[in-house]
Amino acid sequence: MALEAIPGSVSTPGNLRIAFVPSGDPLSVAVLVANTTKDLTYSLTPDGFNRTMGQDTIDDPRLTLVQKLSKPGGVTETLELTWVYGADDDVAKTALAANTTGFIIARYAIPNETAWTAAQIVDKLTIQAGQPRKNAPADNGVFTATQTIFLTAPTEYDAVLVA
Repeated sequence: MALEAIPGSVSTPGNLRIAFVPSGDPLSVAVLVANTTKDLTYSLTPDGFNRTMGQDTIDDPRLTLVQKLSKPGGVTETLELTWVYGADDDVAKTALAANTTGFIIARYAIPNETAWTAAQIVDKLTIQAGQPRKNAPADNGVFTATQTIFLTAPTEYDAVLVA
């Protein structure tokens, strides 16, 4: 019997790009390359793009049935960013001031330096920035801040960029 095919993989180093788009159509390449879009990837710490998802369970009990049945319920997605701060060219602090609204665009498995182009697949998060909070200084480390990002519309997963 032959071994099944082993799919390829893409390593994470250098293959992620995260941007903040303050206004316009964030799935438009023209908007993404405008000078109002702010690249955030390298402002974030290694654990600084903390995106989680959970789903509620709807119980579906039946009279005398031994097994408990269930159905999928509502989905909760959260995003928390941790970024470096203190330098004159601090991008995240300026772009994501408290209560700022806009969009986070996340592009996975494509080299960071690759230009935004039509047909690329991204996730689009519609957001409002929470209050940044400075983290405790770390011995022999850099200054960081953490910020809750509130999702204000359903996320568009695997959205396609347009020209």
